Amino acid sequence: MLNPALVFLLILLLASFVALIIICISRKLAKDAQENQNRNNRNEIKVMLDKFITKAQEDNSEGLMEFCRDALNKGSNFLASLDEYLLEILEKAETSGTEYNDAKYQSRLRAMAGQLGFTSECLAQIRSQKPGISVRGCKRAGLYKVADAVDVMEAALVFFPGENQFEILLALARIGRADAMQRAFEKIKNNILLNERGVIEILSSFPDYDEKKKLFRNMIHSDTNYIAALFLKAADRRITEELMDDIVQVFQTGNKEVRAAVVRSLSTLGEDAPEQILIRALEDKDWEIRALAAKALGPVKLPGVSMALYKVLNDQQWWVRQNAANALAGHPGYETLFILAAESGDEYVRDSIISALENGYSPVLLRSIKIIAA
Repeated sequence: MLNPALVFLLILLLASFVALIIICISRKLAKDAQENQNRNNRNEIKVMLDKFITKAQEDNSEGLMEFCRDALNKGSNFLASLDEYLLEILEKAETSGTEYNDAKYQSRLRAMAGQLGFTSECLAQIRSQKPGISVRGCKRAGLYKVADAVDVMEAALVFFPGENQFEILLALARIGRADAMQRAFEKIKNNILLNERGVIEILSSFPDYDEKKKLFRNMIHSDTNYIAALFLKAADRRITEELMDDIVQVFQTGNKEVRAAVVRSLSTLGEDAPEQILIRALEDKDWEIRALAAKALGPVKLPGVSMALYKVLNDQQWWVRQNAANALAGHPGYETLFILAAESGDEYVRDSIISALENGYSPVLLRSIKIIAA
């Protein structure tokens, strides 16, 4: 006869197992039901939004109010789906051409978010002491361009010194105010967690080019070298062309990190890079700057540049010699200069020339240089 206590224990375990199965099944059904509801909501939202957003009239305030009334009557789950859908559209519009890429359409979407109370919710979320909630609020504030959130996000940047740095700066960039972004970098200048790639991604979201140019002009003159270097590295061709005088100025006064970033910035100009500045950089006291300048001069195929690269084939640093040889190999008349350099008798110069030629340039010249080296 089984022990009653053992029987009770077995029944309890069986009941617990059955209860666990029921709970798991219930959760799965609830999750499936929620996902199905979300899909239905998105389909309904798309139909409603397409109908509203594509109306031709410029002033559609009555249609906006009607849309918002309908949405508010559909409950919190529907509103959450609508919020997600609006954010998705606005985020995609930054990087790709969509049906909502037009500024007028985006303005209507943001007006809708304001009427539905989404923008006011951002401020409370940003102030949350939980990083996850705060970053959610920052994202919404940035995509909805909530100007009132700027001061709150700047405060959050100090409160969350690391976790939300990228998201807060991205949101400020989307709002598009140079002064706010400059203040933000000033607040974090001693604790910057961003790299060049992060800064580029953030600044690509700046909607107003004039504000972006203003920001770059101020930041490359920053008294914090790392900040100045970050913005110089993040400068694209257009920014570099328009801020050339400022960039030349910081090259003359900046430290090693800033000077290297200047050369990186000038290299975005390709064959239009200012050869005189880069030739001057070939004489820099730091070999890293000389190496970067030699590489940047590759596309600048002018006689004066070719001679400058020829001269630095004798540099003491391998990277400088190698970059100069690789750059010079793409210039007209490089064969003569390579032969002259090889005949100088410097084995290190010959090694750099041979290495450059082994990349596919003139097999005949390569054999000749190897004969000279022998």
